[in-house]
Amino acid sequence: MQALSGHGVARVLDSKHPNYKEGDFVCGPAVWEEYNLVEEPNLTKIHHTDVQLSYYTGILAYAGFYEICSPKKGEYVFVSSAFGAIGQLVGQFAKLTGCYVVGSAESQEKVF
Repeated sequence: MQALSGHGVARVLDSKHPNYKEGDFVCGPAVWEEYNLVEEPNLTKIHHTDVQLSYYTGILAYAGFYEICSPKKGEYVFVSSAFGAIGQLVGQFAKLTGCYVVGSAESQEKVF
């Protein structure tokens, strides 16, 4: 089975690149697996701020919905993992845009 690709926030474990060192946080395309090798041109270094890393879920949901997907009013949007942090936001963005939303969840307990 092949791992899913997407965007994410990750911590650098090891790097030979001069711009990245162990412990740095980056944002960019990633394969959803425990460890991932990513090419430097695709990464954005997250500079230390007082903003919690959990806030990046909003940025990822926004970019994925508006910049990559960019559906129009009246279109159908399928949200996998609609109960997750990013999926919940994507579902709300879709409703605000006037789309018809269909979501999936991992288990019946997460359906409301």
